[in-house]
Amino acid sequence: MTHPSPPSLPPAKFGIVDLFAGPGGLDIAATIMKDEGVESIGVEWDDATRATRAAAGLLTTDVKDVAALGPCDPSVVEATVLTGGPPCQSFSVAGSRKGHQALDDVKRLATRLAGHEDAASFDVAWKEVKAETDAMSDDRTGFVLQPLRWIMEANLKRRRPYEVIVLEQVPTVLPVWNHFVKILRGEGYAAEAHVLHTEDFGVPQTRRRAVLIAQYDPNNVLRKVPFPKATHQRYRKGAERLPARAEQDKRTLFDDDDVKPWVSMGDALGATRGTEFVMVSNYGSGGDPKNRGRRESREPAPTVTGKVRRNRLYQLRKDSSGDIVIRLEDELDRLSAQEAGLLQSFPAAYPWRSTDVAQQIGNAIPPRLSLHILSMALLREPPQDKWFTLLNEWRPQEDSLLQAGPPGVVRRSASPQVSPLISSSAPGRPRTWASAKSSAK
Repeated sequence: MTHPSPPSLPPAKFGIVDLFAGPGGLDIAATIMKDEGVESIGVEWDDATRATRAAAGLLTTDVKDVAALGPCDPSVVEATVLTGGPPCQSFSVAGSRKGHQALDDVKRLATRLAGHEDAASFDVAWKEVKAETDAMSDDRTGFVLQPLRWIMEANLKRRRPYEVIVLEQVPTVLPVWNHFVKILRGEGYAAEAHVLHTEDFGVPQTRRRAVLIAQYDPNNVLRKVPFPKATHQRYRKGAERLPARAEQDKRTLFDDDDVKPWVSMGDALGATRGTEFVMVSNYGSGGDPKNRGRRESREPAPTVTGKVRRNRLYQLRKDSSGDIVIRLEDELDRLSAQEAGLLQSFPAAYPWRSTDVAQQIGNAIPPRLSLHILSMALLREPPQDKWFTLLNEWRPQEDSLLQAGPPGVVRRSASPQVSPLISSSAPGRPRTWASAKSSAK
């Protein structure tokens, strides 16, 4: 009896191995860029998230643990590009110094992984570092060092460094990325790290990501690294939305006509939300849970997290002074999985699987932002307009859906789950997809 070969990355001009790949926020962007010689394979731990990837037709390694793989493994040995968004929960600085301590620990340990001239020396250092991270109270702290291990092993063991590296996480991780920049320059990379705002790139949501881009260029490590430039208006509370492009043409020559208006929730959800609404965020403003943020449908959504289902939506009403009026009888259905995905710029047809979909969506990097980042990192030029059309119109292939099984089925999993894209719950009641269990990702 013959067995199918395990999935592996085919040779490509830009062959990406995506660590902590999630449901495919970066990998779906890579498929859109296929004609530019881009292929990708993801490494993902969570079975439910792997089911979503399978239904979307994304290539995923059989081995689920990033720590159990390396750049010499046959499934990823062809990769020329390393990307990843390691877990960030242990770096939260809210309310204590634990997050700051975790950042300091990672920077200290990262330094011990740098500057090795042979694989044997590196292996000794990695063994010591891993022993220390394994002993930490939060073992996720060490995950952020995994991309650095892959980078060093590609150079010392595979003898072929990655041509491009892209790492992203919440802004809290920026000090780690800045430290990695110094290390990578010593390894022959031109590297920089910056915080990007997702609404600057047409994502209908305010979200900030700390992004590191490194390009192998041993003779010019101090050169400037091209980063994406904003294409859309930055959102600020109380700011007026720019007029549409047709109206911009009538403005003066002193205005910046290259920047489009921000993309609003109403723009993204026009097919499912026929009237104006207000979203009341699950999170309190200024740390006060009673002072929950409010966004109108003409504004971008607040940051989509794994608790996005707790956000409440109401029909938009204002009093005579223009203040928003919230009435219980005006409450609308909460966001469906499809709608939450749209606010992250995933295609409407994205085949979300299992009952932890909220967590999958909240953890993901927005595909539209990924297109901007990958285009600049790989091609050193802005993304093509047609890619965004292809992203919006993307649909999974039928054979991918058949391979993944019916919605919610996780192959080789003991507990298949179901996650409808849109349900018909009564107004104000959570839909069944909303179980937002915690994930190691």
